[in-house]
Amino acid sequence: MTGAAVRDLVHQWTNDKGDRIALVVDDRRVTFERLAGEIDRLAMGLVRAGVEPGDRVVVLLPNSVEAVTTLFGVWRAGGCVVMADAESTPEHLAYRVEHSGAAAVVTAAARLTTVRAAAPAVAVLVVDGDEAGDEAIETEGVFTLVDIPADPDWTPPRVDVDSPAAIIYTSGSTGLPKGVTHSHRSIRSVVDAVAHYLDHSHDDIVLCVLQLSFGYGLLQVLVTYSKGGRLVLRRGFGLPYDLVTVIETEKVTGMAGVPTLFALLRDLGPEALAKCHSLRYLTCAAAAMPATLAHQTVERFPGARLFVMHGQTECLRTTYLPPELLATHPTSVGRGMPGVDLWLESPDGTRLADPAEGELVVRGENVMLGYWNDPAATERVLRPGRRPHERVLRTGDLFRTDADGWFCFVSRSDDIIKTRGEKVSPHEVEQVLAALPEIAECRVLGIDDDLLGQAVRAEIVLRVDMTLSERDVRRALRRKLEGYKVPRDIAFVDSLPKSTSGKVLRRP
Repeated sequence: MTGAAVRDLVHQWTNDKGDRIALVVDDRRVTFERLAGEIDRLAMGLVRAGVEPGDRVVVLLPNSVEAVTTLFGVWRAGGCVVMADAESTPEHLAYRVEHSGAAAVVTAAARLTTVRAAAPAVAVLVVDGDEAGDEAIETEGVFTLVDIPADPDWTPPRVDVDSPAAIIYTSGSTGLPKGVTHSHRSIRSVVDAVAHYLDHSHDDIVLCVLQLSFGYGLLQVLVTYSKGGRLVLRRGFGLPYDLVTVIETEKVTGMAGVPTLFALLRDLGPEALAKCHSLRYLTCAAAAMPATLAHQTVERFPGARLFVMHGQTECLRTTYLPPELLATHPTSVGRGMPGVDLWLESPDGTRLADPAEGELVVRGENVMLGYWNDPAATERVLRPGRRPHERVLRTGDLFRTDADGWFCFVSRSDDIIKTRGEKVSPHEVEQVLAALPEIAECRVLGIDDDLLGQAVRAEIVLRVDMTLSERDVRRALRRKLEGYKVPRDIAFVDSLPKSTSGKVLRRP
């Protein structure tokens, strides 16, 4: 592991870059020195609330200055971050607190009632305590950040780099959410690799519109600060024109997104997109990017290099495609990032030679420690690696490789639709649909059917002021696909269900 520990990514710049702006949120601009001070003050607040090294701390905050200070503050206090969606219901929050065995929750005053109802027995640190009111401040077990004095001599406790640093909950397809547990080492290995292939520097200004409770969003913070860059943080996409204005005003050089975001930006006019001339790179992960959308994005942002990537919460990042190869490998997500070994296996565990189709297997320090408090689920997907600190992960993702070893995503194994005794990859059908110029977004899913087992259904969102008939769609699909892959049901809808990260949800 190289460079500063993850918890020290901000503090490492306070001596020579302390007066530089580290974080921009709306009209708030925070220097590295100020941010480091607030991080340590929050860490001391957690210690005062009873948090000890190794304790889990749930973070229930929207994207904000406070969310960033809390993330690093938990680490500086020696704790393990448990990220929760800022809009979590009491039931979802209660599950994360109970399942992780959290010692504390950090939140805003507006969510205090929800937190106390969901987790009455844990300590609560309110980061905007001046707004909590006297009644809340006097509540037993509730601490407020405004009451914590700064102490320049405070020293954080030592932390083992192989101890848990973050638990990120991911629901998968069925059952209760699983707590993907990453160490400081696994997170730092990904941060270093991504910063390397993106060629990050202290001059980069990164726009993050992804929730920090989402692994992809979390990496934007860490990669940016690993090189002393500036983070511009927003609460979601917002309106496309507003986003373009932020890019122009803040002179943003890098932005991460999901296909939904790039589809929104694609439809803006040339005058609006011309404001984005400062961008030098874009990244897309978390959901498969249709080849047509990737090509359109490159056309709309000619000055920016587009990195198409693959990853999942259990290993954060696996592959990236060098932008210069996008034209010749339009459906590929590239090869393994630095420090990661990838290959495909058959269902019986046989390693497959290229070209092949099978389950993606990952070996490296980037692989999770396991699923928190779930040894059976961990054993199903993990095994030891060849070297210390590395593990081997069966991802559950189906891929194809060509003769040269380039990886192409096929589908999540649990997303495969089984109809008429045949297997259909939703991603393959969506690629064909996305090539139709009238379509803004689409999703393909399996619907339970007594006769077919599952019936293929396509849901389509049309671009503004465009029309398309079901007959046109079927004709286009039949030109490219076998008959059993053509959806039985085709529905035109106003929007698709999405997660808070903007990722299209797969379940009916």
